[in-house]
Amino acid sequence: MKGSIKKSVMISLFLVLTVNAFAFDRLPELSGNDLIYGNDDRTEIDQYSETSFIEKSQSIALRVPKKRLTTDRNDANRILFPNITLKSAMPQICEDERFIEQVSLGNCSGFLVSPTTLVTAGHCMVNAKECSDNKWVFGFKEGVTELTSSQVYSCKSITTQKYVYSTKEVSDYAVIELDRPVKGYVSLKTRKFGRVLLNTPLVVIGHPMGLTMKATDGAVVSRMNDIERKTKIKSFILRDHYFTANLDSYGGNSGSPVFNKRNGNVEGILVQGALDFVLNSSKGCMESRHLSNSHLNAYETVMRINKVPGL
Repeated sequence: MKGSIKKSVMISLFLVLTVNAFAFDRLPELSGNDLIYGNDDRTEIDQYSETSFIEKSQSIALRVPKKRLTTDRNDANRILFPNITLKSAMPQICEDERFIEQVSLGNCSGFLVSPTTLVTAGHCMVNAKECSDNKWVFGFKEGVTELTSSQVYSCKSITTQKYVYSTKEVSDYAVIELDRPVKGYVSLKTRKFGRVLLNTPLVVIGHPMGLTMKATDGAVVSRMNDIERKTKIKSFILRDHYFTANLDSYGGNSGSPVFNKRNGNVEGILVQGALDFVLNSSKGCMESRHLSNSHLNAYETVMRINKVPGL
């Protein structure tokens, strides 16, 4: 019996550690059993109802370790990648989870503010080694099984970067220069001053868990959540740097642009959120965490884009 209990504990620990490898940009686990807020609003980008956002998606990219990309020996324009599905990468995931048969290719998202300038979360591009070890892939959508060289770009240099979470500041951004202008670049307008209003509808576009590009709406700019309310004065000051929202996002969405759905402008960078998966003990597998749609549960943190210097 003791050996059985020990084995069960070890399996549970393995599951949690493996999932956290995908959820490196998330907050510590929160209380409760219920990261999906209400309904799961994730949609393949080309199936999204707002065509203007489909056009904007041409300027959104996935960070991919360069070791996962291989140039075809017979065709330098053809870039191949391993067919590793989310299910294969996370064998502990529940069989009824969405998108588990899709390829999981990368681990952060980013977006263009000029043909050669890309913005992402600061923890997605910490130093020059991460710059050189990763590529930025555009147009990784449902049905894509290989890439062309015009979709893959290198990080030439980090222009500015900051990754600070303290009692006085929340700054999590990186601005990088790519090796050449991006083919198909679409200009994204960003907020220059002021603050987005509470309850403004939002859209986030990126690559949850490194999967094909998805758009998610059904979220709004929220008031303080239950964690922030414990330190209201400090949180009020810190919210000058960020706002919170009930966005259905996962590890891999870090660095995604968060749009104002009303005017299409970028309001911020998705930088942090709640734990993605929890162990379903009755099934013996990991499943997406579900939370009710309440501002008290809105744990996705969005750094205000006008707090990024030089944009």
